[in-house]
Amino acid sequence: GGGGAGFGSAFSDIFEDMFGEMMGGGGRRSTGPMRGSDMQFSLDVTLEDAFKGKDAKLKIPTVETCGDCKGTGSSDGGKPEKCPDCAGAGRVRAQQGFFTIERTCTTCNGNGTVIKSPCKKCGGAGRVRGEKTVQISIPAGIAEGQRIRMGGEGEAGIRGGPAGDLFVLINVKPHKFFRREGANLHCRVPVPMTTAALGGNLDVPTIEGQKASIKIPAGTQTGQQLRLKSKGMNI
Repeated sequence: GGGGAGFGSAFSDIFEDMFGEMMGGGGRRSTGPMRGSDMQFSLDVTLEDAFKGKDAKLKIPTVETCGDCKGTGSSDGGKPEKCPDCAGAGRVRAQQGFFTIERTCTTCNGNGTVIKSPCKKCGGAGRVRGEKTVQISIPAGIAEGQRIRMGGEGEAGIRGGPAGDLFVLINVKPHKFFRREGANLHCRVPVPMTTAALGGNLDVPTIEGQKASIKIPAGTQTGQQLRLKSKGMNI
């Protein structure tokens, strides 16, 4: 009975190790500089802001380079050294019965290197969580769902690697009067019955915050669509 349990345990260990490799979690990680991750945040803007453009400030949580160790992860500025337990391989082998099991080195967590004097502020990671404010320029005519890329404003790189990018996803808030379709704006305007029957002129609001005069033809019916040229969105 005991032998069967040992075999099952070993088989389970092998399956776990193979599955970890397939999922990308068991291999040796890079020990050199690595690019920081990209970040994405949503920004709500009004239709008026989307029409004329806007400069805005966006406060975001981020991962920044540790100021104490300048991203090295070492309190004394020393470079990472080869892990003594895995000799820099990032993996160690252990014999279990008939099988040889290879696992991620727990001393260096698969990096292959260790820092002898870790920075107290970041714990040797070289990066810390923080918050920063970025200035973003929203171009006139931007549409719902568009993204603005801000190079180098993402997470800080690892061990001196370049920072990732920040992508700002634009969400245009619904407007109480206008409905946008591409470059065109649609709105519903109540027209007096006498004006609809006999014709005339009517002042209607525009997205610019002004008013424009539109000619109502005689016999205009409910739901009829009239057009004001060049009064839509900036594209």
